[in-house]
Amino acid sequence: MSRALAVSTLLLACTGLLLSGCQNSPIGSTAVGGVLGCIGGAAIAAGTGGNPGTGCAIGAALGAPTGYYVGRQKDLENARQAKAAIERQSSDVAVVQLTTRQEEVPADKRNDVGAASVESMDSMQVNVPQALVKKRDNRLKQPLSQVGNYVSSASSKANIVVTTRSKSDFNYIVANIKKGYTGKVAPDKVTYEYRELTRGTQSAIQVMPSAQV
Repeated sequence: MSRALAVSTLLLACTGLLLSGCQNSPIGSTAVGGVLGCIGGAAIAAGTGGNPGTGCAIGAALGAPTGYYVGRQKDLENARQAKAAIERQSSDVAVVQLTTRQEEVPADKRNDVGAASVESMDSMQVNVPQALVKKRDNRLKQPLSQVGNYVSSASSKANIVVTTRSKSDFNYIVANIKKGYTGKVAPDKVTYEYRELTRGTQSAIQVMPSAQV
């Protein structure tokens, strides 16, 4: 086994441990980018007779900012997929509003990222009829599950504001969102806030990355 391959194998083995601790953090994508940059830098350094540690440090510095912004764009792509799935399967019971924003890239990171700003998710809101929530209508399970699938797989933490008639309705909505979780989700990755619906006929589930709350 070549020196470069040996270093890469060792670092890849460590990557799984690092990612498991990073995926529920708003800076998880930065860590992921740093790890991958470290792997590449160390492998290149080892293969050319250089110092793997130095190569790792350089690669991590370059990979970290790229990983963060790639994560923001990937989250937006997944949010759009969740929106499309809800509209395709549950358009009779749910309406989805997805808003985005331009996230500015610091000047000293723009060369690494390749852009002055990136589009990221601002919020995703799913409106469902309060009458169906009160009836515990099974048709609501699909859109609520899609919300859970999205927030559990996103690279950032999320705050979900649920506006509905009662705490009982709130608990029902939250329980069905959680049924859509994929994999293990840390308790602090997704937080829920109850707001009483005082007028109107629509319960609302608004998902916001925690950094923007």
